[in-house]
Amino acid sequence: MSIEYILNLPAKDQIALGSAASMLLAVALDIFLAYRKLESMEQRLDQCSLLDNYKHLWGNSLRGRLTRLCAVYVAIALPKWNTRRGVINVKQVAEFPRCLKFALHGTALIGLVGAVGAMFFHFSDQPCL
Repeated sequence: MSIEYILNLPAKDQIALGSAASMLLAVALDIFLAYRKLESMEQRLDQCSLLDNYKHLWGNSLRGRLTRLCAVYVAIALPKWNTRRGVINVKQVAEFPRCLKFALHGTALIGLVGAVGAMFFHFSDQPCL
């Protein structure tokens, strides 16, 4: 199988393959971040009660680590909302490294692109009412 074969597929099939690949990439990046970077992220946000609650509740399994990674992303992505709730330290969130913020936002964006492509692929054959 060569690249010409993939490029000569119909657009619908290319969208399906691209969305599946981007969702798999997002899951792989999430697992990497959960096992390699999660502890350092949590140490940088050690005064955030949101993360403490998730850490004690979910533990250290794969599901727990991914849930805790999502909690870190929520703390970083929604600082104003979490500040109003009183569950984060604004100074720690502001000092969070840009490279880790970029990794979290990039992973979410790649997964979103894959999900939108999968929805387009799924609903493209549906008849219009």
